[in-house]
Amino acid sequence: MTTLVFALIIAALCWLTSSAIPMWSRWAFYFGAPLVAGLIDGLLLGELTYGLQVGATIQAAYIGLLAIGGSLPNEMAIAGYLGVAMTMLSHSDPATGLAIATPLGLLGVLCLNAKMALNPIWVHKADSYAAAGDIRGLRRMNLLASQIVPFITYFIPAFLCVYFGGHYFTAFMAALPAQITAVLTLIGKLMPALGLAMLMQALAKRSTLPFLLIGFVLAAYLKLNITAMAIVGTGCALLHYYYMPMGGKQHD
Repeated sequence: MTTLVFALIIAALCWLTSSAIPMWSRWAFYFGAPLVAGLIDGLLLGELTYGLQVGATIQAAYIGLLAIGGSLPNEMAIAGYLGVAMTMLSHSDPATGLAIATPLGLLGVLCLNAKMALNPIWVHKADSYAAAGDIRGLRRMNLLASQIVPFITYFIPAFLCVYFGGHYFTAFMAALPAQITAVLTLIGKLMPALGLAMLMQALAKRSTLPFLLIGFVLAAYLKLNITAMAIVGTGCALLHYYYMPMGGKQHD
């Protein structure tokens, strides 16, 4: 795959998963998550295992990320698709990729804020079309005009970063002294601990604490693999859903 095609695909994915795809699908299927980005980037570059390793490493730092009141401390789509792509293009260690993806995700928040600040222009225009009974104008504002700012802030920077920055970034990472690379790798290994701490804080409830203890025993003492843990976790989630107070009456 040529660099141009790859840059276009990554830029389109950054834009689509950040803005164009309906929010319910982004949240329900987690399409913007770094782990999914690692899968897709790995398939595109023909290095699936490497892509999943990078995506899983980046995902660990964001596993406890919560959107409170619509405010995001980091843009996962940029950290995922662009962060994984830049890490893979530079052939960096997955732990180093996390140190690369985190600043990109913070820069992605600027794109998000620009979208939130400028898109109300089209909302007011849509209100005027709605007041006039112009359905076509209303659709244009909601479906097309609302994507102008996200296209500029997500697609164009991501494309330029991958297409023009890939070679320079590879050379830059290769020219870094071993001490700086080691520091970046260390930071990358510390970030998942922060993500897991955020997740532990969200799980610190009486209703979920028993499942946390069960998972710890299964992983630490019984040495179950990820597939077995996922199956047991699914069963526990179903039991929790169906046998919560009032749950049995609602789902019988």
